[in-house]
Amino acid sequence: MKVISRKVGERVVIDGHITVTVKSVDSHEIVLAIESAHGQPRYREEIISLGDSQPVSPAPLSR
Repeated sequence: MKVISRKVGERVVIDGHITVTVKSVDSHEIVLAIESAHGQPRYREEIISLGDSQPVSPAPLSR
């Protein structure tokens, strides 16, 4: 795991096609904007349960 710090408005690019931008920060919440190539699904970790015995089909995040 790599831990980096970013300020509001700064970005991180992952694998050349995923861009994460810090939109706002306050004492209890960080707002991120995630951009990826058209057709690439984005899932929130908490909706993907790796421990379940049955497969999970999470719905992709909306833009």
